Amino acid sequence: MSDAPVTVDAFTPPTTADALARLAMPMADAMRTQRAVRRLHTEPVDIDLLYELLELSLKAPTSSNTQDWGYVVLTGREQKEQLAKLYRPLYRTFSPLERRAAKGDERELRRIAPGQWQAEHFADIPAFVIPCYKRNLKHHSVGWPQISVSSFYGSVYPAVQNLLLACRAVGLGASLQTLPIWIMPIARRILGLPRDMVPVCVIPIGWAKGNYGPTTRRPIREVVHIDRWGNQPDLT
Repeated sequence: MSDAPVTVDAFTPPTTADALARLAMPMADAMRTQRAVRRLHTEPVDIDLLYELLELSLKAPTSSNTQDWGYVVLTGREQKEQLAKLYRPLYRTFSPLERRAAKGDERELRRIAPGQWQAEHFADIPAFVIPCYKRNLKHHSVGWPQISVSSFYGSVYPAVQNLLLACRAVGLGASLQTLPIWIMPIARRILGLPRDMVPVCVIPIGWAKGNYGPTTRRPIREVVHIDRWGNQPDLT
């Protein structure tokens, strides 16, 4: 056997213009093949490309048309390392429980393996997008009444989904994470957020390794209930 080093083809990201041209992908194709992509190339992602995708994300609706969004985009190594130090201990706490539950289930073990890669290479990921929303009397992230909490998150996640679909179209891998900001006071300090801005999730972004979907979901007639819960005429 030869002792010569194995040559690995270097990954070359598409140009920003070529990536943006992929936004012409039919929406149904993007939706059918979207999945959480956690294994990512570590080459930088052009900030101008991110600006374009984030602008598209903000076409989403918000409660009362408040549009009180804000995005923190982490690209610097120091900030990513700080977030990684917050995330990894939490991951090491919960990951063994997940692996234990999946023991003997090869499909489930394959599903959680990319999360291990992400935890080990967290600070190497090219960019993190942290969507934030302004807390006010009508919209707040915790507490009562429930309608205010629902309105708060309902004003953020449509924009998040727009961003995930845009990433899918241009060839970027992305996933939605909440564990890295679970200890909110530390996360807020790392991000330098003002008191009225609340981080909602973390979206790691980089050029995708491997393939996207299609994804597997339950048949729609098992999920839909007509007029009241339990009324599924097609299943009776």
